Parts: sequence; C-alpha cells; structure tokens
Amino acid sequence: MESNLRKIIHLAHNSERREPRFQLPDGSVIFVRQPSDEEIDHLYELSKTEISDSVAPLDLVKAVYKHNTDSIWGVYYTRANSPENVRFIGYYAFLHLNDVGRLALEKGTFDPVEPTLEQLAPEGERPIVVYIWAIVAKKVARVATPLVAKALGKDRYGGVPIYTSAATLGGLNTIKSYGFVNVQPSKMGLGDLFRLDGDGPEAAPAA
Repeated sequence: MESNLRKIIHLAHNSERREPRFQLPDGSVIFVRQPSDEEIDHLYELSKTEISDSVAPLDLVKAVYKHNTDSIWGVYYTRANSPENVRFIGYYAFLHLNDVGRLALEKGTFDPVEPTLEQLAPEGERPIVVYIWAIVAKKVARVATPLVAKALGKDRYGGVPIYTSAATLGGLNTIKSYGFVNVQPSKMGLGDLFRLDGDGPEAAPAA
C-alpha cells in the first residue's frame, strides 16, 4: 500500500465525500465523520491514554472544534450486517493555521498544546498550514488516512503544507514513514517539527 502521505492525499482527493467509508474483506466497514459532543469527551480520554496526560485541555479541544469542525474527525467501525452497531475507535485532529499561526510556527513560538484561536482559520476558510494535532488510529491508519483526506476535500485543503511533531516513538516512526522531513535536519527526535510540503503552487513557503 502507498506509504507517502502526499500521494495518499492526492489519490483520495479524486473522490471526496463527507462521510467516506471502506469495506473490509469480512464485510465490516471503517468510516470517518465529525464526532458528536459526547464523542469529543471519549476522544479526550483516548488521547490521555494513548498519547500523554499533558495533552491540550478538554475545554480548548472543544473550543477549537467549535471554531472549525474540520479540526476533528472520528474513526468508526461497524460489523457486517450491523449498521446500527457503530464503535468509535479513533480520531484525527488538526490545527488549521492562518497567517498568524504560520508566523508563530516559523518563529518557534507556536505551542500545539495551547494554541490560540487567533492562530486558527475559522470554519470554511482555506488554511495557510495544516498542523497534525494528534492521531489515534491503531491498526487502521492506512485505511483511515485516505478517508479523512476525502472528507476534508481538495478544494480547500489540496496543496496546503502539513506540519507535525511526535510525542511518542511510534508516532515518530509513522511521521518518517509518511515522507515528512525535519525542519531542522540535525534533529530527528520527539517534539521536533516535521514538514510535508504542499503539492501545488498554492503551497506556503517552508519554514
């Protein structure tokens, strides 16, 4: 399966839709959609278990989601012939940075644990940079990533450069496997900033 994230996104954008899904060989289905308020609470507990206790506070997570619902996408699983039995199994969270956020990122003053809303593009606005805030998608990321790309859509997000950092060794390995490069090549560790450049002329300049 294709491992470079930019190529995954490009292919996914060719058939975007709001609640994309993938059927597994046993007939069960994995799909993504924007989570409910109750699922945001579940998502937060999942973050503390799978990532760290020092993740962004719940009130801030909810404020970011209210500011731009494209910031969070839940990953769901349902067994074959049981469409009513849906399980929340993971999520993707993004910070859609405006020019204020981009400048903070380039200066090294951007704090992903406590971003400010003034750094974030509002609902419906094309961001300057997409920062991957967190991903919890154990064993399903290869399926779920293109589904999230489809849900986001090419018109608003195609070609936007993507940044992230890793809080765990597993996350660091995933970042590298997806084609991200370190903004400072001499550093390749936890907490360092990684970049995946945009694929079109509208991409913002690298930091």
